[in-house]
Amino acid sequence: MVGILQNYCRGGNRNIASITRKDMIIGLLLGLLSFLPINAMAGADLSASYIQRAKTLKLAQQSAWLNLLHYKSNAWGSLLSQADDAKFFMAETGAENAQAELAANLRGFFSELDAQGSTAQIKKHPQCRFPARLHWLNQQLGFADLLPKVDCAKFHEWQQQWNATQITLLFPSMYLGNPASMFGHTFIRFDTQGKSQLLSPTLSYAAASDENDSLIVFSLKGIFGGYAGRFSMQPYYETLREYSDIEQRDIWEYKLNLTPAETAQLIRHLWEVSGVHFDYFFLRENCAFRLLALLDVAREGIDMSLTTHPIYAIPVDTVRDIQQAGLVEDKKYRPATHNKIKQMAEQMSLSSRSAAFSIVDQSLSIKDLSINLNEFQQAETLELVNEILGQEKVVNQQFQMQVLSARSQLPVKTSEVKFSAISPETSHDSARWNIGLGEYENQQFYEIGLRLNFHDALDPARGFPEGVSINILEPQFRWYEDAEQLKLENIDIFSMQSISAIEKWSSPISKKISLQINKRNFINADREHVFEAQLAAGYAKKIQSILFYGLLNGRLDYASVLDNNHASYAGLDVGFIWGFNVFGINVQSQFVAQNFQRLSGEQGDLQSIQFGLQFDVTRDSGLRMEYKKEDYSVLEIEEIKLSYLSYF
Repeated sequence: MVGILQNYCRGGNRNIASITRKDMIIGLLLGLLSFLPINAMAGADLSASYIQRAKTLKLAQQSAWLNLLHYKSNAWGSLLSQADDAKFFMAETGAENAQAELAANLRGFFSELDAQGSTAQIKKHPQCRFPARLHWLNQQLGFADLLPKVDCAKFHEWQQQWNATQITLLFPSMYLGNPASMFGHTFIRFDTQGKSQLLSPTLSYAAASDENDSLIVFSLKGIFGGYAGRFSMQPYYETLREYSDIEQRDIWEYKLNLTPAETAQLIRHLWEVSGVHFDYFFLRENCAFRLLALLDVAREGIDMSLTTHPIYAIPVDTVRDIQQAGLVEDKKYRPATHNKIKQMAEQMSLSSRSAAFSIVDQSLSIKDLSINLNEFQQAETLELVNEILGQEKVVNQQFQMQVLSARSQLPVKTSEVKFSAISPETSHDSARWNIGLGEYENQQFYEIGLRLNFHDALDPARGFPEGVSINILEPQFRWYEDAEQLKLENIDIFSMQSISAIEKWSSPISKKISLQINKRNFINADREHVFEAQLAAGYAKKIQSILFYGLLNGRLDYASVLDNNHASYAGLDVGFIWGFNVFGINVQSQFVAQNFQRLSGEQGDLQSIQFGLQFDVTRDSGLRMEYKKEDYSVLEIEEIKLSYLSYF
């Protein structure tokens, strides 16, 4: 070979006509070999040159690589992977050293299989374990043709199961029956052209909790990372049944504009994280944040999980993120069964609606429908009856079959019901700060406060379920002119309120939970902080546009200045929530009257009234007025306050 090469290099020693076909083939092969790296011809380690090239290109610093490894900045500004599982890394320091992990991956991709090449060994080969990393690094460095051949049959078989042509992000609305779902939830559906969406697989990420854990244990573990997060899959029809039918949650579907190549990369990465341990935190490393990280891998450059939500990630905030990143192509609203019935009833005639409720409570028989209703009205009546029967926990199947049979005998087609709602991403931002001024017992004060999240009854109602509020960690500080000192006035540690109107087809229980630290006046002492817990339950009814409610309430106060260090009460809450419009300005109002009878501890009963009114200045700002009067049997306290609020 060397001799032939020398002959070609000398040029003038041979006549071109004397070059044989064999010589031409050998020359062509030698020319192709000249384009290979020298270390490949010499048999040296191929990975070394690519590691050096990657270092020169600073690939380990690119956000695409950091997203593949789930790197995020910690409290000290250093990059650290959120994956809490050693099997996710090839380098010993891979969780904190992106360059070391990149080098270890390249060495692994070029590693040869043993002679046996068992199935187990092939499955563990880095080419099969980390296909998304392999794909991205090859795009940057172009080494695929030089890799040892490894048949990743298990991965390719799994990959074919997805075969998705469309990715849809889904957002079920708030569900206060489960602490993990109070702020809503997000998951992904993988759709295939020509296949029913009901059969499409959905991907969800949630805490792997212990069903025996109490509500308090569950909440504490969730907040402080006591659970592992796990990806899970199920058909969409099962998801609909759980969220829409059982938990009565509206679902918003956001069709994403990912390209086939981006979808394929997301699926590759999903293989990489399947079975990998991530610590789960309700407030940040939750369902919403983890799915943002998946989308960051799919589309380079959006980096939603790298640049947003340093403290917490609320699902509705992440829906806004994908909208702002330009990922949303279209959206669709799927009402919960409860809201579906409500909107169906609102869009039909009064006579049809009344007949439907009479059939459900069996005060009217199906055969008597034709007496007062035409065929069209009979048809829409029976369709509403079927929906109402379908949402009942114990379904009378025989009765429902009679309804369906009667409907099938009517040849008319009813009008299409147009289901609508305000989408959640149009709501105000989750965090809020406020400044205000007011008067407390003839003392003027200035107030400043901050709420980490989420929504109270006076906040702009757009995009939120009516009567629902959740507040977490909201301190308020006051400067009284006489004291000339900024002091902590109160902290709303956690409060939740769900006021749901009873309907003819359902009777939901309204409830309220509150954990706060408030300042309280005492006759023989200065104002002192008191820990206050309330738990209430009852019913609500909507009349016109006003939501009235009454709740039985229990309250426990704790402080060293109280008799026996505590005061316990039982009583009643009555009030209303009313949203209306004045000269084009949306206004939210709430009135609450409480009467507590002492059970033990501190002497005296308690009565109070509170009224609040907020005018929406913009989507993310408002002007609020509040009045409160409290009667502690021997003390009567009045307070009035005006505040400006800004949401961010």
